[in-house]
Amino acid sequence: MFRKILLPLLAAVLITLSVSGTALAAEGDGLDLVRARGEVIVVDPPSGMFQIEKEDGTVLTFFVNEKTAFRGLDSLDEMQVGWKAGVVAREDDEGQLWAVLVLAGDPADLLKARGKVIDVNTAAGKFTIQTPDGEELRFFVDENTRFGGQISSLEDLEVGMGAGVAYEEHSAGKFIAVGLVAGRVPELVKAHGEVTAVDAGLGKFEILTPAGERLTIFVDEHTRYQGQLSALDEMQVGWKAGVAAREGEDGKLTAVMVIAGIRPEAIRAQGLIANVDVAAGKFSLKKADGSVLTFSVNGDTSYKGQVAGLSDLEEGMRAGVGGYEDQDGLLIARVVLAGDLPDERPEIIRARGTIKTVSPGAGKFQLEKSDGSVVTVYVDGKTTYRGQVGSFSELEKGMQAGFVGYLDADGKIIARGVIAGYLRSDSARPGGERPAPDAERPLESRFPGTTS
Repeated sequence: MFRKILLPLLAAVLITLSVSGTALAAEGDGLDLVRARGEVIVVDPPSGMFQIEKEDGTVLTFFVNEKTAFRGLDSLDEMQVGWKAGVVAREDDEGQLWAVLVLAGDPADLLKARGKVIDVNTAAGKFTIQTPDGEELRFFVDENTRFGGQISSLEDLEVGMGAGVAYEEHSAGKFIAVGLVAGRVPELVKAHGEVTAVDAGLGKFEILTPAGERLTIFVDEHTRYQGQLSALDEMQVGWKAGVAAREGEDGKLTAVMVIAGIRPEAIRAQGLIANVDVAAGKFSLKKADGSVLTFSVNGDTSYKGQVAGLSDLEEGMRAGVGGYEDQDGLLIARVVLAGDLPDERPEIIRARGTIKTVSPGAGKFQLEKSDGSVVTVYVDGKTTYRGQVGSFSELEKGMQAGFVGYLDADGKIIARGVIAGYLRSDSARPGGERPAPDAERPLESRFPGTTS
């Protein structure tokens, strides 16, 4: 039951105390880990699999193995549907997520808080923490209070420790701690860089950091490995590595966690969709030079533009792809931006003159040109305004105006840009304001990007 009560605290505190600098050590080193939390919806211990549903409705499938560390439970056999879970995982070449750390339990109906211990009064059976937002909270313990982390009683609690508390409000303003997890966050050295030397016989390797510093890192029987290796003898010079290490009194760095491997090379390409194979999870892109690239997709691939998934891609669509090449030489798409090309580019229309009428309800105005002809111009949400106006509602009869737009399928002129204002000599504008600074420049130059 204690595990169940303290699950939210374990998520907030123990993951910092026990895993700080290990599973999370390589942040920013290019070897990405997947982090997620949500509600457990499927548990299948025989296959070593479970699923969680995140708050946004996304469902993620994770697998466990002998390297998976558990907090709040001893193994996948204990996990139950409905529990809350936090997961740190790595993705293999086939897109499967292998859990590095699983933090799970049954949420309890208790109040919770976390922070730094700032006072301990053992004789009075109470302690005080300061939360991250600066609030000070005082708690009492009794014979039912359970302890975890690096303490087994209130006597073990020290000022400066990080703490998580599950508590009940006994009376107005008096909080009784049901569970207390506390400990000191280990001071770990975190670094990442390129592996420049490996000596498995002596149990050490060297990395060159982006700042040009060379660090010698030792390993021991407690060192954990993630990424593309499971032991030091598998590490290769030239790999990228992230390290969390303890520093001894002699300055020697001993790794708690090493995450290393080949950093995927980023690939970006543009072209037309040449082929789509939904069953195989891949598509081909024909570039402007005629070469064809085949990309595979997985659960991490995101889609933008006019598509929401691989099945929405169609031959002939224009697409831009961002991805990487994996160890097997396959191109993996991370982002796909795609959509249909218009049949033909609309003809650009430009005109200038005096505003004759403005019809707010119809979203249009009439412009009388210097030759006496009148054109009706419509606006929409994409129309931009310059000069002495910032919106359609500021247009007035008698203003000098110019527009850049196009003719739509119904024959209407749609303005993309409107510049308008009163010239200095115009008497219609009280005070005779100066015209917009760019009123005398060619209309085309005031709306860049509107070339025909």
